[in-house]
Amino acid sequence: MTAAPFVIGLRQLPYYDSLQTPGALASWFQQRLEEGLCEFDHSDLEKAREGLLGQAIRQLPADQARQLQFDMSAGVIPARQNDDRFGAKYYDTRPEYLDEVVNRTLKQLGLEQLNTFLLMRPDPLMDVEATGRALDAIVESGRARRIGVANFLPAQWRHLQAAMQTPLACQQMEMSIARSQMLFDGMWDSMRRDNMAGLAGSPLWGGRIFENQLGQMLKTMADTHQVSPAGVALAWLHTIPGQPRAVVGTLRPARLQALAHDAGLTLSRPEWFALLEAVRAYRVP
Repeated sequence: MTAAPFVIGLRQLPYYDSLQTPGALASWFQQRLEEGLCEFDHSDLEKAREGLLGQAIRQLPADQARQLQFDMSAGVIPARQNDDRFGAKYYDTRPEYLDEVVNRTLKQLGLEQLNTFLLMRPDPLMDVEATGRALDAIVESGRARRIGVANFLPAQWRHLQAAMQTPLACQQMEMSIARSQMLFDGMWDSMRRDNMAGLAGSPLWGGRIFENQLGQMLKTMADTHQVSPAGVALAWLHTIPGQPRAVVGTLRPARLQALAHDAGLTLSRPEWFALLEAVRAYRVP
């Protein structure tokens, strides 16, 4: 998708007190660009942070601001944002909603174009023809380079694709050593067959992969390869043909620098299957 070795998710931004001013956040973006980390994952669920993000981006020199690539996901309305008397969480893939999200985000962030615009969930009430036309229009107008989906099944993304002229570029889903079923149930093969790149959310399984037998094996391999255990975990993904790209949740500079340093490691087949076996606690058939 891009030259960046992984995508940085911004969902945890509210929990980093040191990044709550435009100046501090602008400096943080500059440091990431110097490390070759230029792609960031943003969501309509975090639209309250767009003011801060926009102020920070506007403090960057124009050439640096142009290097930033933002992936934007939308389509889920949490209960806290639903002010009707039922207060339900729901999905929204109507053209007017999608247009509003894209236009608002570009304006708030001061960007001319999103790198990727993704539908977060398959919507059972989606008017596929209307939504497909709206997604095509977002690309044709230059507001997004590409369109993707998240958490779709093959029949669902193919139904949407049939209503679109723009090829679906990617799918984001939870994927890690601990969440590898898509490699065995045909999902990953379907994505590759349809020329869709993979974005691996929760690649470190919320830190739980560093526990127990799997954590011990990650540390042993990290010592062997002189990288971090997290670097080995991302290398497990990188070794898969098609190379799903991790969407990491940390914003800590030291951890991001370590992951950038470790990028490019490929594991041997025995190492790859040993990690899979460690988390499953049984051998492959």
